[in-house]
Amino acid sequence: MAKEYQIVLADDHKIFRAGLKSLIDKEAGLKIVGQAEDGEDLLVLLRKVKCDLVVLDLSMPKLEGIAALKVLRQKYPKLKVLILTMFKDFEHFKHAMASGANGYVLKDDAFEQLVRAVKTVMKNKQYVSGSVSAIERDRLFRLQDEATAPSLEILTKREKEILKGIALGQANKNIAANLKISIRTVEAHRGHLTRKLGIKTTADLVKYAMTKNII
Repeated sequence: MAKEYQIVLADDHKIFRAGLKSLIDKEAGLKIVGQAEDGEDLLVLLRKVKCDLVVLDLSMPKLEGIAALKVLRQKYPKLKVLILTMFKDFEHFKHAMASGANGYVLKDDAFEQLVRAVKTVMKNKQYVSGSVSAIERDRLFRLQDEATAPSLEILTKREKEILKGIALGQANKNIAANLKISIRTVEAHRGHLTRKLGIKTTADLVKYAMTKNII
C-alpha cells in the first residue's frame, strides 16, 4: 500500500482553505489532517498533529509566513514546507526559499499546480510555480551559488576579460579581435579558466560569470 502523506493548510482565508482541502483530499495518497488560520495557530496545531508537509501562506495575521517558516525549520527540520502565496515579486520568493521553503506556488496557479507541487516536494525536489519567471529563479540560484563559487581573485585581468567575452556569447575569434590578441592566446586562457575554476563546459563558465556579475 502506498504511503499516505498528511498535510496541514495554513492560510487566513477559510473559503480558500476549503477549496484546497477539497482539491487535495480527492487525490489518492494525500490527506488534509489540520488547518490553521495564522502562524501562531499553526505552531499550536503542529504540537498536536503529525504531518509530512505544510502548505503555508506568506501573508497571515499574528505570525506571518516567513517568520513561521523560520520557526518550522528550527523545530521541525524534516518537515516539508510549500509556500502558497499571491506574491509574485523576486524579494518574497528569494526570502521564502532562502528561509528553507521546499517550493513556491502562486495562488493563481493553485488549482492547476498544487497537487503536482506537493508530490514533487515529497520526492525531495523543489517546485516553483510556472508563473514565477525563469529570470527570477535564475537570480535566486545565482545568489545561492555565489557562496560556493571560486573567487574572482584567482583570475588574472586577461582571464577575466576572456571570461566576459565567453559570457557574452562571443566566439574565440571575436574575443581575440576585441582584445587584439591571437586566437591561440584566447584558447590558452580558456584552458587556464577551466583548470582554475574547475569548470569544463561553456555553459558553466557563463553561469559562473553571471554569478560573479561579470556581465
